[in-house]
Amino acid sequence: MNSHLQPAALYPANPNGSPAGITSLTSRDGRVTIMMPHPERVYRTVTNSWQPPEWGEDGGWLRLFRNARVFVN
Repeated sequence: MNSHLQPAALYPANPNGSPAGITSLTSRDGRVTIMMPHPERVYRTVTNSWQPPEWGEDGGWLRLFRNARVFVN
């Protein structure tokens, strides 16, 4: 999304240049999801430009992996 709450079409809000600002895709069966930005790159708060103080060291994307682990078990 850009600052006007519209799909981002231009850099820097759309750094990968995807059409219509697409940021993720999932296969029809739901077994594969690809995302931009890559969540495995920003799982700690030190990699974020801003985060709430109560998050501590764990970034927001780390919750994605923890939730997946809970779902699998």
